[in-house]
Amino acid sequence: MSGPIQQLPANPAVPEDKRIAASARTALAGVAALALLFKILLASKTYGTNDVYVYEEFSVWTRYLGVSLYRLDPQFNHPPSMIYLLHFLSWLAVSTGLPFSFWLRLPGILADAGNVWLVWKLLEARVLGGDPSGARSIFWSLILFAGAPTLILISGFHGNTDSVVMCFVLLSIYLVERDASAWAAGAVFGLAHCVKVFPVIVAPVILLNLPGIGRKVKFSAAAAVVLLAGWSPFLFQDPKAVIGQVFGYRSLYGHWGLTYLALQLPASAAWADALNAFLERWGTYLALGLVWFVSWRMNRAPARPQLLSQAGLVFLLFLAVSSGFGVQYLSWLAPWVVELGWAPAAIFYAASGVFLFLVYNYWAQGLPWYLADAINVGDYPDYFAHAQLICWFSVLVALGISWRRIGSAAGWKRMLPFPPLAPGWRIAGGLLAACVILWIVPAQPATPPPPGGKDERAVRAITAASDLDLSESLAVDGRYEDSIRAAREALALKPDSAEAYADIASAYAALGKWKEAGENAEHALRLDPNFTPARNVLALAASKQ
Repeated sequence: MSGPIQQLPANPAVPEDKRIAASARTALAGVAALALLFKILLASKTYGTNDVYVYEEFSVWTRYLGVSLYRLDPQFNHPPSMIYLLHFLSWLAVSTGLPFSFWLRLPGILADAGNVWLVWKLLEARVLGGDPSGARSIFWSLILFAGAPTLILISGFHGNTDSVVMCFVLLSIYLVERDASAWAAGAVFGLAHCVKVFPVIVAPVILLNLPGIGRKVKFSAAAAVVLLAGWSPFLFQDPKAVIGQVFGYRSLYGHWGLTYLALQLPASAAWADALNAFLERWGTYLALGLVWFVSWRMNRAPARPQLLSQAGLVFLLFLAVSSGFGVQYLSWLAPWVVELGWAPAAIFYAASGVFLFLVYNYWAQGLPWYLADAINVGDYPDYFAHAQLICWFSVLVALGISWRRIGSAAGWKRMLPFPPLAPGWRIAGGLLAACVILWIVPAQPATPPPPGGKDERAVRAITAASDLDLSESLAVDGRYEDSIRAAREALALKPDSAEAYADIASAYAALGKWKEAGENAEHALRLDPNFTPARNVLALAASKQ
């Protein structure tokens, strides 16, 4: 007769902390993989926002205009290195048959997966050790981060490069915290500035956390070399235009937080107009100065907080007080709220996810989504100010928690020149302020009914119009052969464009090729018999033959 069944012990060869780590990694990888697949599916089935067709326009225009685009188009405020990336993505689109809109979003989708791994590695010790309740909270916030609706909507649908930038920033911080080569950390940080330049806000905390002047010099030199190499040769061809456009860019004013509230002040008051004019001009510099002062102050403490925590506070503070805003900026904060615990992370991901869904759904003119065209549909604040303010409040909550944790880690009695309120008074004051702010915000009207949604035909028409604008710009510069090529690209997208045929006819007339000019003018008039420019070219061509 057999004895009682005994429970087999766990494999003694595998320590318990390693088993916990393996199960945590498996769960995190599973959620991250599902989110990645969903983002890829979303990117393959939709076009994205107007940012996508603007990037595609930049890719085409820079092939003809190069660095001159910085002077011709105020929207082109990206580092010169992005010209190479956009040309590469266009080549991939032609080579694979997959659209440019998919390739533009794929780097951000992959970067999100890399960011999950990097944040995990930076917080791994806290998840596997220390206070069990704190470890569980951070683990669940990592799970929320891996599947965050904020990133699904921005990386999978919007079509921009902010997640790629954050991946380079996180990797640089990871290398610094692991005491790796300062050359490598600096080079990665330089790569971030080859995509966008906003990581400059976190440069002071990274430099202040590098021990010794030698490592600081190596980090800075590596970042500068990578940046100069990536921005070449355009930076040296027209440095004034490049630097002016890239560093002079200002995001949309009045679409977020403090500046939205400033616009709600009495419109008839001269002081309100003066305040808004001041914030619109100087708000970015004030925010930058504030975060740099806080960066210095954090590193003057007897006990220096972890670099990850410092960088998180910098990003939260900057976006909390920023005078400019774009909805894709919310992806900047997604990695940094993780260490605050599951509750602040869940509040931010939920508030930002709802806000983004409402905005994208409005721009896309209802479900199903394809093109969310903010340029042609219009701004969102009149319809979704309450959702925007709730999202901003979630950032303020995360900022307050981060500030308190930094203060505790640094051993400050207080950072501000006045004593802090008791926790109960803080909560009551915050709720009262939120109620007052939401009360003074104008009533939000219902969004207009969607006219049926935008499809691929709308994208083709927008792209064709851009090609025609390019054709006309090239003709003004006397580049008639290039003008013809650009107009033919418009015809490939919109074969019934009388304007494209007329542009080709005008360019041929300028070249003295009267037969070709007449033939294309006749094509234009067959499509639109009343198109005066084509009629004029045809008459001129007939007189010359």
